Amino acid sequence: MLKVNFQETEIKGSEPHILTEFTMLARNLRKLLAEEEGVEYADEQIAKCVKLSKMTPEELDREILESLNKLVEKLASSLTEEESSKESSDAEPSTGNSAFDDFLKNLFGGGAK
Repeated sequence: MLKVNFQETEIKGSEPHILTEFTMLARNLRKLLAEEEGVEYADEQIAKCVKLSKMTPEELDREILESLNKLVEKLASSLTEEESSKESSDAEPSTGNSAFDDFLKNLFGGGAK
């Protein structure tokens, strides 16, 4: 049995049972992500999760800081672009910057919608 609630994780059962449940979870997650964004996107996200699962707490902290720094840079760039071009846009009401929206979507699994 696999039970996860953010930082609380409960794993019970034999190794084959646990690995089967994990496989089914990954398969269904891949299917869900692929329906929304395509198979390539789904595979990238699952690979990212596996990579993160192998990191030490210090490595995770560095990864988070790097992501936050990229976010701040994208936000600053977006705000600078917005200020320099005061034109009205038909873009999503999120940021108006498609590259930044894609970054948010990748980082947070849904973007700033």
